[in-house]
Amino acid sequence: MLARRACLALAAAPFLAPLVAQAEVINVSAAELVAMHLKADGITLDFPSLADTGASVPLGADIVAPAGQKIESIEVFLPANPNTRALKLKLAEPLAHFVFTTRLRLAGSQDVWVVATLSDGSRIGARAPTVVTSSACFDAS
Repeated sequence: MLARRACLALAAAPFLAPLVAQAEVINVSAAELVAMHLKADGITLDFPSLADTGASVPLGADIVAPAGQKIESIEVFLPANPNTRALKLKLAEPLAHFVFTTRLRLAGSQDVWVVATLSDGSRIGARAPTVVTSSACFDAS
């Protein structure tokens, strides 16, 4: 039979778990990404140049690894956001070709960066700019 305190601890666990689990926060500036001198060969991004709001901006990426290499992980960076790494995908098995789509929340107009780490530890990456527009009319005029 469970003691009263053990029952309370089990009942509270689902509510306390989010407070304990924390994601690794990686913040990389746009200057640091530019300084990496990433080659965009094999990366095609589908990202709108204009977005009505930054609430949910679609991103599509098609990544093909160079000959003899495979993609091990993919990261998406948004340098103007408070947490600049928006996404990290670690592939279960390295692949020569990977396609994904997602939606991003943007803090404002900025470049989105997609960086792929290859099997030899090198990186390739591409960026695409977008301008977040806001409604020009906030009142009845």
